[in-house]
Amino acid sequence: MDYKWILAIDAGAYEVKGRTRDEVFKFRSTIGPYRHLHLTNSDGNYMEEGDFIVEYEDEKLFVGNIAWRECHAIREPRDISKAHEETKIRVLVAVHQYGKMKGNYVVIGQPIRGMVDKDRVKIENMLRGSHTITVNNVKKTFHIEDVKVAPEGSGAYFSMEDRPEEIANIIDAGSGTFNYLRVEDGYFIDRKSGTLAFGAETHMDMTEKQMAVAILAEIRGKWHLSEPTFLCGGIAEYLLPHIKEHFKNIQLIKPVLYRMNGAKAYSPQYANAFGYYSMGKAVFADE
Repeated sequence: MDYKWILAIDAGAYEVKGRTRDEVFKFRSTIGPYRHLHLTNSDGNYMEEGDFIVEYEDEKLFVGNIAWRECHAIREPRDISKAHEETKIRVLVAVHQYGKMKGNYVVIGQPIRGMVDKDRVKIENMLRGSHTITVNNVKKTFHIEDVKVAPEGSGAYFSMEDRPEEIANIIDAGSGTFNYLRVEDGYFIDRKSGTLAFGAETHMDMTEKQMAVAILAEIRGKWHLSEPTFLCGGIAEYLLPHIKEHFKNIQLIKPVLYRMNGAKAYSPQYANAFGYYSMGKAVFADE
């Protein structure tokens, strides 16, 4: 059997979160044009952990924390779909840092309302194949063998060890969008799932309480508020005190990584990445 290295990537608008067999990682999603920096830090360097200087095709870019600190023109599309060049750059940086030269198999998320064939195929085609990219002066050419696109929130469902057998409602509170997903007897129910076109970074004038009210307005009539409900995403822990006023049977999803030295629970922001990894192992067969 060919060697398969699975990379689960949740390419959010604020942070890229990911999971491989060996590592759990994240870095800032911000992208902007490279420019010469005149000032350095106290150690004589201007680069810190999470800073990437990227050369790809005919562009030279700052990616990560350094782009957030130093770029005037930020490339941060806030679309329902992730079928765009910024997603491609974020994923290629992740594969450069955490992938292999060949045998890479990627599972990536897409907002529920963006799960249309045109965008799904575009994401698959733009990532699949050979890529050459330089990150922090390290040039690599690697091959992505195959790509699967999963609806956001589905990863969170598959990251749970004790999933309810009958009904599970999931709220994925992201930086660009909020996704809500209904699962009944293992089936995703489209008419009771969807995407809200706001997130923690797109509507920074909204408080967590106002976001909770907006979610309630969208979901009321689709879900019974007493049903098992699960919360994940970057602001899940901040949102929980406000949303539990309405959803009495709600809890955070904290995925667990098992290693020889024990188990480690991760924050709800990693739920989709953990679930995408489980989906990748099932779809592509184990590594």
